[in-house]
Amino acid sequence: LRAPGDSVLLSCRGSGFDFGNYEVLWYRQAPGGRLDWLSIISPDSSVIQFGQSVEGRATGSRDNSQSGSSLSLHALHPQDSACYFCAAPTEAGNPSEV
Repeated sequence: LRAPGDSVLLSCRGSGFDFGNYEVLWYRQAPGGRLDWLSIISPDSSVIQFGQSVEGRATGSRDNSQSGSSLSLHALHPQDSACYFCAAPTEAGNPSEV
């Protein structure tokens, strides 16, 4: 738990695939809420973008040698309380089938 105004560092690691070949996406979902896209980090970290809900309060990074990614959130709000997770879309296809 963090107090309003605090910062938090979230991290995740991938396994079973070549992590460095895929984008990393960060999402969150509050209980009973909708899925909220937070960030995308390109395979070489040359592009890091953030969703509107965290723009200006977030930083993202990845370490392909460790198959990991981190997302830092600053100036936390009560609305930031949620389940956070990362994803690496390793398969392309029709979004309705994924």
